[in-house]
Amino acid sequence: MQIADDAIDHLIALVRVPTETAEQLPAFGAALRERFPLLFAELEVEQVGATLLTRWPGRDASGAPALLMAHQDVVPAPPAGWTHPPYSGHRDETHIWGRGTLDDKGSLVGICVAVEALLAAGFVPARDVWLLFGHDEETMGTGAESAIAELERRGVRPAWALDEGGAIIEPPIPGVERDVAVVGVAEKGFANVRMRVAQEGGHASTPPALPATSRLARAIRRLDFATWPRSLPEPALRMLELLGAEAGGAQGAVLRRVRRARPLVERILARQDETRAMLATTAVVTQLSGAAAANALAEEAVAVVNARIALDSSVDETLAFMRRAIADDAVELTVLHGHGPSPESPVGGAGWDDVEAAIARLRPDVLPVPYVMLGGTDGRHAHRITDRVYRFAPFEMTRAERLTLHARDERIRTDTWLAGCRWYVDLIETSC
Repeated sequence: MQIADDAIDHLIALVRVPTETAEQLPAFGAALRERFPLLFAELEVEQVGATLLTRWPGRDASGAPALLMAHQDVVPAPPAGWTHPPYSGHRDETHIWGRGTLDDKGSLVGICVAVEALLAAGFVPARDVWLLFGHDEETMGTGAESAIAELERRGVRPAWALDEGGAIIEPPIPGVERDVAVVGVAEKGFANVRMRVAQEGGHASTPPALPATSRLARAIRRLDFATWPRSLPEPALRMLELLGAEAGGAQGAVLRRVRRARPLVERILARQDETRAMLATTAVVTQLSGAAAANALAEEAVAVVNARIALDSSVDETLAFMRRAIADDAVELTVLHGHGPSPESPVGGAGWDDVEAAIARLRPDVLPVPYVMLGGTDGRHAHRITDRVYRFAPFEMTRAERLTLHARDERIRTDTWLAGCRWYVDLIETSC
C-alpha cells in the first residue's frame, strides 16, 4: 500500500503542537482527531487519564491481539541554539525539524497514518489491534502503566507489544558492511538519586575548609571515576555474535567467539560511549543547585544523579555502589524514583519474527539484531500482560541524528519517515 508524500503534513502539524506539559495535551488530542478522522470514528477510542487507549476490532476476537505503543509527550525544548525553532515543524530538502520528530511523535503519527490508510482501504485485521499512546513517558509517569493495568483487568493478553526503542543505524563496528536494525528485547533500569550536603551557611568571605559545594563536587568526581561492575547480558552477546558473523578481520573473529573472549570484547566495547553503556550501570549528574546568592555559602548543595541500571543489577545495588564509591557519610543519598531492569523478551517466535520479517521487506540489506535498550520506555509496563515486548522504530537514524534526542536540532529525514509509515502498514497487514 502506498503512503502519499503529503502524509508528512500530519507530522509537521503535530510537531507544531507542544506537548511538554499536561495542559498542552488537549490541543494535541484535538489535532489528532482532526488529522485522523477515520481512526477516531471507526475504532474504539477511550482515555485513561490523558493516555489514549484504542481497540481496533479484528475478525476473530478470540485471537491474541497485537499492541502498538508510542507516547504523546516530549522533553522540554528551550529555543536557544536551534537551527529552526523547536515547534516550527520546519521542512527543508531532507528533514523535518522539531521536538518529537524522533521521540516519539515520529512513531505515533506513523502508526496513525498507517491505520488511517488501512481503514480507508477497507482493511480489517485478523485479530484485535490495540493502540496505546501514553502521555507522560518522559517524566516516568503512570499514564501507560494505568492503561496497561486496565488491559490486564479486562483480561487482554497480547501476543506481543511494540514500542519505541531501536532503529536502523549505520554499521556499529568496523568490518560490518551493512546497516543494522537494532531491536530492543530488554531495557535497563532507572533511578534518579539525590545527592545532598547540608551545612551551616554564612558569608562567602569566610568559607570553611570544605564547603558544602566542594564536598558535593568531591563526591561527584569520585562517582565519575568509579568502575561499575561489567557484564554482557544475553541479548548483547547474541547481538555481538551476529555482528561478528558479518565482520571480517581479527575483530570479527573475536566477536564470533564472544562467549569465550568476554574480557577482550569488553575492552573493545568500552572505547565508545554507546557501546560502553551496554556493559554496566551508568550514573551521571544532570542537575545541580547551591547557594541562593553569589556571595553566600550554600546551606544545602544538591545534585541529581541519573542512573541507568544494568540487567543483572537493581535499584538497591546501585544505591549501595554509589555509597561505597562516594565514601562520605556527610553526603546524603535518596532515591527520588526508579525501577529495576525489564525482563528479557525472546529472540524468535511471535513478535520478534513479525518485526524481523517486516524489516526484511522494507530493507532486505539490513541485519536485524537484538539489543538492550539503554533508555527507558513505556514498553516496560507491557510485560505485565505479555512476555514479548519489542522496542523498535522503523526509521534510519545516523549517529548525528541520534545525538539530537533530548537535545537541540531534533530532526528526522522525510524519506525514512515515509518509509516507516509503510513499514507500519506492512506490519499490521501481515502480522495482525
